[in-house]
Amino acid sequence: MEFELMNKQLTTTDTESCLAYTAANLWAFQMVQGQNAIRFNARDPTGRVWEFKLCTRNHGRYRKPVIRGDWLDYVREKGLTVNDSIILTMVEDAENGVSYNIRVEPNTELAI
Repeated sequence: MEFELMNKQLTTTDTESCLAYTAANLWAFQMVQGQNAIRFNARDPTGRVWEFKLCTRNHGRYRKPVIRGDWLDYVREKGLTVNDSIILTMVEDAENGVSYNIRVEPNTELAI
């Protein structure tokens, strides 16, 4: 079964620093109690595996999760720009457990 965890238009912060991730979908990652980060691999449509790191704040009212790790390398290699869309999915499989996939939908709107 496949779950869409994120379908987001990229912002300047996403393309220059880190990818903001929704706190509502933190359930998809088995972060150990007391820790604020977890590494995970995501496969792109070419088959390349990227190592990302999902981090949250240690304190404060809001957890503000972000994705780091290979994220900026991914941005550069894929030539991502503001308003491109990133789709992150989780696949649950009885044989292989949980895996993650990542893909891009380029912004096709022309600026006038």
